[in-house]
Amino acid sequence: MSAEDAKPVLSWSPSDADGFVSSCMLRLIKVLDDLGAQTWNLAAVSVVTAVTLFGIRVAFGKKQGVDWLALVHAIVSGYGSFICVYLSFAEAPMLTGVIEPLRSVTCQGALTSLHRLIPAVTMGYGLFDIAEGLTHGIDFLAHGLATFTIMAYFCYYSVSEIIVPMLLMEISTVHLACVRAEFFTETATTINMAFFVLTFFTTRIVVVPYIWYDIMVTIMQNRNTAEYQSCLPTSHFHIMVFIFGIFFHSLNWFWFYKIILKVKRKLSGNEKIHEGNDLQENGQKIESLKKKKQK
Repeated sequence: MSAEDAKPVLSWSPSDADGFVSSCMLRLIKVLDDLGAQTWNLAAVSVVTAVTLFGIRVAFGKKQGVDWLALVHAIVSGYGSFICVYLSFAEAPMLTGVIEPLRSVTCQGALTSLHRLIPAVTMGYGLFDIAEGLTHGIDFLAHGLATFTIMAYFCYYSVSEIIVPMLLMEISTVHLACVRAEFFTETATTINMAFFVLTFFTTRIVVVPYIWYDIMVTIMQNRNTAEYQSCLPTSHFHIMVFIFGIFFHSLNWFWFYKIILKVKRKLSGNEKIHEGNDLQENGQKIESLKKKKQK
């Protein structure tokens, strides 16, 4: 079953929402729906994304110390995921009568067109990383292959709405991409770093693992039902979700440990605010820290 076999993607009027914030979100999504987003080919979306990101890289590079490529992707995928998660947990029970993630796991289709598109955008980001990795090193290639494979897997089985909450992790990358911004004062850099640490901890250490656990429990409780089996591969889907979670949660804990060490150096005065803030090309990791200056 390919992404083209997906069940109908739901569309809502802003007036269907039970609050001002939700109404504004649905109004934004309605613009996409009016452009035909409910039926856009996800592979085409990923290719267009990759081409667009390539253009951003060529045009802007890392001008002013900002990784513009990573920043644009993080804003779209991170905050796009936030909109999806907010609507899924705040509005889905009222709109559809079924809570999340049960609704997604039982193959009832994407709540909105944005739910199915965001993972395709990140799949395109993976394509870009793969292309860069061919000339920029094995780390870029590995990151691109992993990102593309995971997103492609969920898009192929027409259940990208299941993986979209995991992209909340990209919210922290918004601040990481700007950590070397040359137009930031030292105070602005400090505030940006504080937001990076806060969003990293909130999304990658607390919220996303909780949502992943909820998804895993729901999958195990429903994998023998006819609804689950109508669109999901019973032999390996739960294994894929489990491996994905364990791998990325472990990686995030490792990065968080490094972040704590960096914060301690900043607070102790052993490392200046603008020192040791290099970014790797994929815009998602902090490079190995500079050696302390000899006194």
